[in-house]
Amino acid sequence: GNVMAPRQLDGSLPGDVGFDPVNISKDRKTLLYMREAEVKHARLAMLAAVGWPLSELYHKQLASVFGFPSILAAGDKAPSLMNGGLDAPFATGTLIISILLAGILESNAMNNGQVFWGAEKDEGYTPGDLGFDPLNMNSERNQLAEIKNGRLAMLAITAFAFQELASGLPVVQETPYLF
Repeated sequence: GNVMAPRQLDGSLPGDVGFDPVNISKDRKTLLYMREAEVKHARLAMLAAVGWPLSELYHKQLASVFGFPSILAAGDKAPSLMNGGLDAPFATGTLIISILLAGILESNAMNNGQVFWGAEKDEGYTPGDLGFDPLNMNSERNQLAEIKNGRLAMLAITAFAFQELASGLPVVQETPYLF
């Protein structure tokens, strides 16, 4: 193990490599809370890393099939805080509904104890485990793959946003060989 790793980072969580330079995981409760948040952000980023280029590639065609106006930002870029396009009524409405729905689901999960919120959990508790695994895929190997791919997706979606801001081109146009 890493000699300089904080005591809580003992390698028991998937993806734990003992790296915590600013001591965010000061105790076990904080570590589990932060891992819960990391898993949620990772899952959203994996969806976003797929959805961003797909929206740039197919949104106009899908919108025209259903008779809706395109909500892509200027230059056919995915709507985002840096690209603009969030002022379209459909985008704004979707964003508001998504935030409200996420808030309700998160509040219910915290109140009924499904999600770690600073309380002690049973031994063997896994952050991000919502008890839904119909295909029985919740193995330690898959948890490690999820956190690694999620971390990569968080970097990717951040790179998409800054790449489009810097270049002014849609990510699928600037790197067509990837899509």
